[in-house]
Parts: sequence; C-alpha cells; structure tokens
Amino acid sequence: MKRELLFPTAIYIKDFPNFKQLNKHLFKHIKAWAKETPGEIKTNAGGGWHSSTDMGNKPEYQGLVKALTAMVSDLFKDYGLEMPFFLGNMWANINYPGSYNKTHVHPNATWSGAYYVKVPKDAGCIWVEDPRPGPNLLMPRRLTNLPRQLWRVVKYPPIEGQCIMFPAWVPHGVESNQSKEKGEKGWRVSVSFNFIQGDGVPKRLPK
Repeated sequence: MKRELLFPTAIYIKDFPNFKQLNKHLFKHIKAWAKETPGEIKTNAGGGWHSSTDMGNKPEYQGLVKALTAMVSDLFKDYGLEMPFFLGNMWANINYPGSYNKTHVHPNATWSGAYYVKVPKDAGCIWVEDPRPGPNLLMPRRLTNLPRQLWRVVKYPPIEGQCIMFPAWVPHGVESNQSKEKGEKGWRVSVSFNFIQGDGVPKRLPK
C-alpha cells in the first residue's frame, strides 16, 4: 500500500552563532524598555509584558534585524518563494512567571517567528497546531506512536540564541512560565516578528 503526505507545513529553526553578546545587549535594552512603558495587551496573558511593534525601527536592535533578515533570505530561497521581502513589525515579550500567550495567528504577514533572548528552566514551550480546519471538525482517535508530522500539536522548547520561524497562518501559543527563579532570573524574554513578501511599497489600485 502506498502512502503520500500532502500539504506539509515547514518550520525553520536556526541556532545563531556567538549569540551570548547579542542576547546580553538585547536583554539590557528590553529590560530598560519595559521599565519605561507599561506595554500592550495582545495575546499575552497572566501579566506578561508586550512592547510596541516598532522594535525593528530602533537603532539598538539592528543587529538582531540583520541576523533575522539573513535567515529569512535563506528561508525564501530554500522554500522557493519569490523575492523580495521586508520586516513588517517586531516586538519584545517578557513572560514573567505565571504568564503565557494565547493561541493566535499573525494576519497579513507571510512568515512569523520568535528569537529567544533569555530562557530560565521551565519557562514554557511554544506550540504550533495543525492549521487545517478539517481535522478540527472530526478528530479521529489516534495511536500514540504516530510520526511527528502527524501530531495535532507540536511543542518546541525555547533555547537561548535560537530562532524559530513558521508560516504566519499557523496557530501557535506559549505555555505558562513555570520558572521558580526569583526576579529577572525567572523572566522568559523573546522577540517576535513578521516578515512580509513584497517590496514594502504601497500599491495604488487602478482607477
């Protein structure tokens, strides 16, 4: 009997080299930013901090923007996507112990992802869900030894210096930070972003 696996969903993961210096720099500025502003309420819950989404325009974060752009360039080539692309928005997240992110997608973007700046023990995984509506209507009972690509939900533990990217339409969320560390040692700090296919120039509709 022949079996084919159709409609695959690609997830890209990259460990950034020499990330410790970059993360030290990022944490310093994100920590100061969080002290200056109350943050926004988006998918963050349980008291987590979410910065404004203009992070990619600030000079102190251009090192990360450059690294992310290089990764997306390789991703577009590997996935066979047409160039060009641009950074739509970027923001910082601080998940204090007990905080988490609800399941969500990123509308009007092409690829989304997260880069991990600071990860204490038991900080909570990011999960991605099967984006197809069909399996959600009638979920068949499954055995426990199915291959990973057939799982309904897949979790990825956060790792400092690592970046994960996925199509923006993939439902995802973040588990509660269960760290027992005190103060900033227990913070789960990440940077989220959206890249969009196109040149970033608004198009005028024909009259």
